[in-house]
Amino acid sequence: MPEGPVASTTAGRIGGRYITRGPDGVEDRAPIEAFLGVPFAAAPIGDRRWRPPQPREPWDGVVECVRPGTAAVQVRRKPGGPLPAQTYAIGEDCLNLNVYTPACDDAKRPVFFWVHGGSYQNGRGASNDGTQLCRNGDIVVVTVNYRMGLLGFIDLAWLDRDRAGSHNLGIQDQIAALRWVRDNIESFGGDPDQVTICGESAGAGSVLAILASPSADGLFHRVISQSAPAAFGPPHETVARNLAEHVGATSIDDLLALTADEILSAQEALLAAGTRALEQADPPALPDNAGRGFRPAIDGITVTRDAAQAAGERDVPIMIGTNDDEGTMFALHLDRAMTLDGLRAMAAQRVGDRADEVIAAYQVEYPDFTPHQIAVQWMGDLRFWTCSLDVADAASAAGTPVHVYRFGWKAQGLGGMFGAMHALEIPFVWQTMLGWDVAFGTEPPEALSDHLHRAWINYVRTGDPSHEGIGAWPRYDTATRPTMRFDEHTRIVDDPGAGTHRVWRS
Repeated sequence: MPEGPVASTTAGRIGGRYITRGPDGVEDRAPIEAFLGVPFAAAPIGDRRWRPPQPREPWDGVVECVRPGTAAVQVRRKPGGPLPAQTYAIGEDCLNLNVYTPACDDAKRPVFFWVHGGSYQNGRGASNDGTQLCRNGDIVVVTVNYRMGLLGFIDLAWLDRDRAGSHNLGIQDQIAALRWVRDNIESFGGDPDQVTICGESAGAGSVLAILASPSADGLFHRVISQSAPAAFGPPHETVARNLAEHVGATSIDDLLALTADEILSAQEALLAAGTRALEQADPPALPDNAGRGFRPAIDGITVTRDAAQAAGERDVPIMIGTNDDEGTMFALHLDRAMTLDGLRAMAAQRVGDRADEVIAAYQVEYPDFTPHQIAVQWMGDLRFWTCSLDVADAASAAGTPVHVYRFGWKAQGLGGMFGAMHALEIPFVWQTMLGWDVAFGTEPPEALSDHLHRAWINYVRTGDPSHEGIGAWPRYDTATRPTMRFDEHTRIVDDPGAGTHRVWRS
């Protein structure tokens, strides 16, 4: 076997490596070709900081791409929680991607383009190993890095008119990576006319922002949204002004003079202040996906409409869903001794004097829940489920093919406190369970991973996620809302949580 595969890109040739192991570490599997840390844009450093991504200068010879590239500047997740720890290198020269392919030939395989999550603040593409999706699905898998946090999602137009659009730089990076796929993926055995964009959490919000971006027209052909905070608001200056005040900056030159470490230190301080405000809020604040944190914004430059509006107008097939217990990771600040009066005050922020109507709907759906448990459920439903249904409803009403799912298998790790938590479906889809043992706490059902893994592959290949393991997965409609429920026994259910999502959305 040669030392490694070589592929040609518009900027020059790159060398990759062969992978013959499986997710369990066993070797002698069918080899795939991996090209890791492939640069798709120029390093956004110096005066290119807070500017749109620029083309990479061409190179001579063969650039070695055999290990993941530098991840974006971020506050990395530490060990001990339910999600895998993050120990990789970070820096501003982060605009690189990873390609996994069965072969660099002319087969023109469907392409699966993955945008990682992490609250638009942490994560990297290479944390998701594409070998199993690539090997089992005969598809090309691309995972991408993008700028995040203070370097990717703040509005600096008030300080420098040339930085208009900086609120969506992370989305612009992802679109630049999609342009790289359009221009280069045939060299890796992929088909630029069969690209499915997929993401989880912030990654899912990102792919919906791409759906809402005219500058991405023609670069993708299907969307998979896993637990999306699926609502965008207008640009806001709050975070950028807080940064300037924190570091004493009065001009863009002052901000450009900061080192990456100084920016990261400022981000940690601003996040800590935000956490304190969240913990001290009385009553606790309900989620606002279009609020003032790090996230895409409707700026009229990159993102021109809300997610639901885009879904209803773009005629791009969508698969979308969430997990049963999304709120458990986002509600650790809530008082476990919350009273019914406290719950009522919390709901009143959103629905005023209809708070008791909302509470009653949840008491019917979850008759054994305490006020605290209902509040936790609200955190997940409002952040992810109700707005995802808005997207599904809008697309379905427009005649666009939609498939909706719910993931319900409850993990037993850490005393079972997180259940079917946010992000838990990811290792099942990718069939890469390494690092998830703390969350799982017990061996997950083997068939469940097969169910999700094959459904995602079939959707990427054909637009229909059905397979013999789960049966027919009908298209979603607004009359019966058929939804695939992934659990110990995967099955179709109609309009899950009808009373609770309807009471919020009414």
